[in-house]
Amino acid sequence: MKKNKAHSTLLNRYQKLINISCDLASELDLNILLSKIVLAASEISDAEEASILMYDPNKNALYFQAATNLDSQLKRGTFVPLDESIAGWIISHQKAVIVDNPQKDKRHFGQIGKITNIECNSLLGIPLMSKGNIIGVLEVINKKGGNFTKEDQDVLLALGAQATVAIENSRLFLQSDLIGEFVHEIRTPLSALNAAAHLLKSNRVHEDQKRKMIDILEAEIEALADMSSSFLDLARLESGRKQYNVNEFNIRDLLIECHEIVINEAHKLNILFILDLPDTLPRIRGDRKQLKQAFINLLNNAVKFNKVEGEIILKAKKGRDHIVITISDTGLGIPEDEQSKIFEKFYRVKSHRDQVPGTGLGLSVVKQIIHGHGGEINFTSKVDAGTTFTITLPNDL
Repeated sequence: MKKNKAHSTLLNRYQKLINISCDLASELDLNILLSKIVLAASEISDAEEASILMYDPNKNALYFQAATNLDSQLKRGTFVPLDESIAGWIISHQKAVIVDNPQKDKRHFGQIGKITNIECNSLLGIPLMSKGNIIGVLEVINKKGGNFTKEDQDVLLALGAQATVAIENSRLFLQSDLIGEFVHEIRTPLSALNAAAHLLKSNRVHEDQKRKMIDILEAEIEALADMSSSFLDLARLESGRKQYNVNEFNIRDLLIECHEIVINEAHKLNILFILDLPDTLPRIRGDRKQLKQAFINLLNNAVKFNKVEGEIILKAKKGRDHIVITISDTGLGIPEDEQSKIFEKFYRVKSHRDQVPGTGLGLSVVKQIIHGHGGEINFTSKVDAGTTFTITLPNDL
C-alpha cells in the first residue's frame, strides 16, 4: 500500500513538472523566467527556498541571479566564491549533491546566511548544463519534514534540464531582438558615412565643402560609438550579465560629483544649474558607478534638451524609508502622445530628432539601473516648459 502511494506521489510530481515545463517554455523575459524556475524548484522538491547562481566563464565566478527569499533586487549579482562554496563544488565537478547538514560541511559558504537571512539546514544542488557547458547552479534548501532524497534529486535534475533550455532560449531571443533593433538603427549613420566618403573621393567637392563632409563623418562616427556603448550596457543589464558592485556610500557626495561633471556644459549654454540638497542625506547601498551613470545621463539630457539661458534644478530629499531625487529642466518638453514611449529602446521624440543628436538608448539604460536598485523612475513634462524626472531609491540601512 505504501509503495503504491509513493508511486502515485512520484507520478503527481512528474505531472506537475510537465505543467511547469510548458509554462517555462513560453516565458521569454529572463528575469521573470528565473523567478518562475526557483519557485517551481522549491515547490516540486518540497523545500523552503530555492536559488539560481549563474556562472560567468570569462571571470570564472558565480553570482546569485534569482532566489525565492531575496528581499532586495540588489542582492542579484552577489558574488559567491567558487573554491569556498557548495555551488562552486557543483560547478567544478558538474555533479548534483545532497548535503544534510551544510553548516558542518567544509565546502559551505559561511556568508550565505547573512545574504539570504535564512539558516541552511539541508541542501540539494544540481548543475545547469547547456550543450556540455555549465551555465549555473540550481539549489533548494531546507526540505520540509526531513532530508532531501535521491527522488528529489532526480525530479530537480529533470526540472533543471527544462530550465536550461528555457534560459538559453530566452537569451537567444533577447540577443536576436536587440541585435535586430541595433542593425536597423545603425543604417542611418552608416548611410551618412557612406555618402560623405563617396563625395570626398569624388572630384566634385570644393575645399570648403570638404570641411563640412569631415564634420559629418566625425559626428556620425561619434554617434555610432555612443550607440555601441549604450547598446552593450543595455544588453548586459537586460540579460542579467551585468552584475552590481554593491557598497554603502554617501548619495549626497555622489550628486555633488555629478553636478560638478555637468555644470561646465550647462554654462556653455548659459544654463543656470541649481543644486538644492539638504545638509545631510542618509547613506544608501547600491552600485555607485551604475547610479552615477544614470544621474549623469539624465543631467546631460537636461542640458541637451534645454534652452539657451534655461535652468536645471537637481534636488534630493529623505523619505521614511527612501530617498527622492528630482532633475528638472526648462527645455523642449515631451509631447503628451509620446510620453509613454520614451523609455523604449531607440525611441526619440519626433520633434527632437533634427535638433539634438542622440541614440535613443540612454533612458532605457537609466530605467534598467534604477529598477535594478529596487527603485522607481517617473516624469512629468510639458512642451516648451520642460521636464522633471523623479527617482525614488530605497534606503534600507
